Amino acid sequence: MTTMRMVGALAVLALVWLGAGELRFTAAAPQGSSRAFLIVRSDLGIHYGNTEEECPGGFEMTVEDGYLATKTPAERERLLRPENAKEYASGWKNDFITGPGGENVCNNPKSFMSDPRHPAYRGVKGSVAYGLNLDGTKDGAATASTCGHQKFSGVGGEAGVDNQLYRAVGCAKNVRGLGAPANPVRIDPFLVEVTGIDDPKNDDRVEVGIYSTDDTPLQGSDGRALPNQTLGVTRNPRWRATVAGRIANGQLTTDRLEVVRLHHVLPTWGPLGTDYDFEFHGARLRLAFGTDGTLAGVLAAYRPIENIFTVGRCCKGTASTANTDCASEHKTLALFADGYPDPETGTCTMISSASNITGIPVFVTREPQVSRR
Repeated sequence: MTTMRMVGALAVLALVWLGAGELRFTAAAPQGSSRAFLIVRSDLGIHYGNTEEECPGGFEMTVEDGYLATKTPAERERLLRPENAKEYASGWKNDFITGPGGENVCNNPKSFMSDPRHPAYRGVKGSVAYGLNLDGTKDGAATASTCGHQKFSGVGGEAGVDNQLYRAVGCAKNVRGLGAPANPVRIDPFLVEVTGIDDPKNDDRVEVGIYSTDDTPLQGSDGRALPNQTLGVTRNPRWRATVAGRIANGQLTTDRLEVVRLHHVLPTWGPLGTDYDFEFHGARLRLAFGTDGTLAGVLAAYRPIENIFTVGRCCKGTASTANTDCASEHKTLALFADGYPDPETGTCTMISSASNITGIPVFVTREPQVSRR
């Protein structure tokens, strides 16, 4: 057998180890090679640039800030005296976040849409953001599938970037915090598989699979997922999607994918939260293969405004302990939403977003695995 034929044979068969201890071979892409990655880092596409330029008014108001803003200077001074601490705490942790029907700002933020005590955020004033041009326009003018909005310039200088989610929450204290987190994970780990690679630098046709996994990735002693392990593609078709892509100068881009759903567990919801998912509509990916075997880039998409911070809106404690005004947050998402207008009202129901993602190399299999969940 010639060297080229041997290489081709090895590209067709990948040896994987199943949890039961049995060795099997699983077929790879029929043409070209394939590479698979476990996405271990994801974020909300927050650009941590000059805070004074991006957030000239400072952080958005927290629940406590909002409560104090409703008081006169004299009343604020009185409430902040030590002897009035109990009254003060009850005021912002109970009365201020509770509606007339007993609902609170995080359990049912939509019920506070007309409550002036919980105003929308000011939003990011900067001009640079992570993301891609999702609507195809240069100026953000309204189209049949979008609402008019202001565009960003990309971090790399690209024109016409859409990331209204960043504009909405990029100055919120609970999101921006003290800067970029060391190990952000906003989406449960998922798999990206690129098949049909003839040339990793330039290839006009590859296929990109985006899958959840039913397995819990193995971790090292540092708590990080281990590379080169084998993970099974989820057996639930709801959490699997494929799309055509291409590689140019080492950069992988995909066509538009109408919807991607990725499995997410809501621990605060108990049994009801075991089969939740995050949704990404009109999604596109721009990724690059690293010399160290990793994958990094952006997942840009429109996200339903009800589907972004559901975990954070689980309960009253989000407002009273985490100090997040979910009512103001929801108003802001609705205000800046720029995609998928309601056919009857014309109001946009989704918001453009960008998730910066990083993946480590793994092997994937369609064979049943011993569940690690």
